[in-house]
Amino acid sequence: MIASPPRIGGLDIQSWGSPDDPVVLMIGPAARLSPDGRDIARALAEAGRHVLLADLPDKDGAAALRRLLTDISSRPAVLCTKAALDSVIPALAVTGPALASCLIVVGDGPVSLQTTTALDGLPILTVEPGQGGEALDRLNAAVLGFLEREAPREAVLYQAGSDARTLRDALGCFGTGVTVVTTLDADGQPIGLTANSFSSVSLDPPLILFCLSCGSTNLERFQAARHFAINVLHIGQQPMSGVFARSDADRFQDVTWETWDTGAPILSGSLASFECATDRVIEAGDHLIFIGRVLRARFEPRRDPLLYFRGKYRRLHFA
Repeated sequence: MIASPPRIGGLDIQSWGSPDDPVVLMIGPAARLSPDGRDIARALAEAGRHVLLADLPDKDGAAALRRLLTDISSRPAVLCTKAALDSVIPALAVTGPALASCLIVVGDGPVSLQTTTALDGLPILTVEPGQGGEALDRLNAAVLGFLEREAPREAVLYQAGSDARTLRDALGCFGTGVTVVTTLDADGQPIGLTANSFSSVSLDPPLILFCLSCGSTNLERFQAARHFAINVLHIGQQPMSGVFARSDADRFQDVTWETWDTGAPILSGSLASFECATDRVIEAGDHLIFIGRVLRARFEPRRDPLLYFRGKYRRLHFA
């Protein structure tokens, strides 16, 4: 069965298999995917792989592929024909292992030395195209065997010094809620951003925290603020999460909000809102931890939370 998920990285995507399985990204237009290509996709899905098929634009295909790889929640295996290497090689050059787990090229003969040099550190398999029957079975077996070696389904290990993307993928296995953190700048203008690094700290005294990247454009505004608010989003507020995650938008333009005692923006209708006084700010690696003392809170117990897990929004499922 083929599903049509939302666009990823600005591209239309077709998919086979479960979104919870490791991703194999196939490059090529769906309209011209051969019967053998569809058979490969089905075989991969049956073997526990989530297959995504992306059609790259003729112009700036490499840039489009890099955007797509960045937006995929984990490092996929990339499968393409030799004809697509003109876009694939520039997209994976230098930082290939950080974006993809391996590369599978379907075509006659080995890839060139120039290709392997440009993609140094990225495992590459070249397989001859199958033409149905036993040849296609051999191709599928070769691809699946390579994936089990280079992109195994078993647990992935991170150790100090490993690439940061592996740690990011591991941390993404912890499901969280989604919040919008708000405050006022020195001119009294509302500031807000989407964050899922939120946690309770203490009930007595009532303390909560959120983390903000040291590279955030709003870092100094939050450092200077004496108060802030945490707004926990419900499932119907997913579009709001996207608005406050973008850097090029007037985030409050179409948002209904109010103020309580401190003036920190409270997003109306949120699942829960916490108005806080900044208690302390702690430097921790590439983030700052903002601890707030809760002054006032409001919540709506009859709504379901907006969840985030492994790079995607999720809904609550009751056991």
